[in-house]
Amino acid sequence: MRRQNEQVMLLRHDMMKHFQVLRQTTADERTAAYLDGLLGENEKIRPVVQSGNEMLDIILNGKLSAATDAGIQVELIHAQAPDRLPLADAELCSLIMNILDNALEAAAAPGVERRYVRLDMHIRNRFFVFTCENAATLEWIGREAAPGRGLGMKAIRQVAERYGNLYKTEYGDDYYKATVLLPLCQPLK
Repeated sequence: MRRQNEQVMLLRHDMMKHFQVLRQTTADERTAAYLDGLLGENEKIRPVVQSGNEMLDIILNGKLSAATDAGIQVELIHAQAPDRLPLADAELCSLIMNILDNALEAAAAPGVERRYVRLDMHIRNRFFVFTCENAATLEWIGREAAPGRGLGMKAIRQVAERYGNLYKTEYGDDYYKATVLLPLCQPLK
């Protein structure tokens, strides 16, 4: 995933430079209009999350792109993370991907009026705080407790437990919110 993300970013960077050079060197109006269109489309590409943590950014960019493609509005309140977190990349991947998978499923569920996912990532008092709020229905929330469901929640809780068990959820009639705090000092393993 890391290599793929880097390749896409490099390709986009290089292509923009080539389009700009071609645009400046052409005298043909149709070609210029075409290149202007390509440059404009490139500007519409979704912003890339740059939190300061490479693995977190890779995970978020993939999931948030899928959310936008599914018609789910993505809101970023803060995108600040330390370059190193106390957990292994595999644990970070399990934690964040399960939270986001649940959020995207809930936000896309039948009966949701405003499809959204809102993320807030920041550092506070030597903790990395990750909050994901999303649209949901009470029916969807209740379904999570049904037999055969909840493996993602189990994975989230297992990772959170290894790092101080600082995981909290809350919900209302039309939203679900998950918050996890990870200590930035010594891991609590």
